[in-house]
Amino acid sequence: MAAWPVRGITPKSSFRDAAGRTILTRWREMMSHRDGTLAGDDIEDLHDMRVASRRLRAAMDAFAGAFPERSFARNLKVVKRVTDTLGAARDLDVAVDHLRELLPTLDEADRPGVEGLIARYRAEREGETAHIARLFDRLERDRFGDAFETWIAEHTGVTAKKLNPGPA
Repeated sequence: MAAWPVRGITPKSSFRDAAGRTILTRWREMMSHRDGTLAGDDIEDLHDMRVASRRLRAAMDAFAGAFPERSFARNLKVVKRVTDTLGAARDLDVAVDHLRELLPTLDEADRPGVEGLIARYRAEREGETAHIARLFDRLERDRFGDAFETWIAEHTGVTAKKLNPGPA
C-alpha cells in the first residue's frame, strides 16, 4: 500500500505546518481502513491499517517538537495502543496464512496437528477482532478523532478543511 501524499508542503513551509499536514494526513490515512478492518473480510485491510498506524507513529516522532510534551505523549500513547492492538491480530493472520499454505505439503499424519493449530489461532483471532472493535468503540465514545484533529489544528494551524487529505 502506497502512503497517501502529504499535500501543501513546500520548501517555504514552516515546521509546524509540515507537522500538521503530515500527521493529519497519516491519521486520516489510518482511519480510512477502519471499516474494512472491523468487517474482517480481507486481512489486507487490517494490514493496511497497521502499516498506516506505524507511519503515523513515525510522523509523530519526527514532529514531536511542534507540540507540547504532555499532550503529545498522551496522544502518542493512544496511537501506540492502536498499533499494538492491530499488531496482535495481524500476527495471527500471518500465522494462519502460513500454516494454510503449509498444509498441502504435509504428510497425512501431521495434518491434524497443524489443522488444530490453525483452529486455535482462528479462535484467538476472533478474540482480537472483538478487542479491536472495543478499542474503536472507546475511541469513538471518547471522540478521540475529533480531539486529535483539534489538537493538531491548535498547535499547527492545519485543519482537515485546509488540508483536504485523501488518496492521490
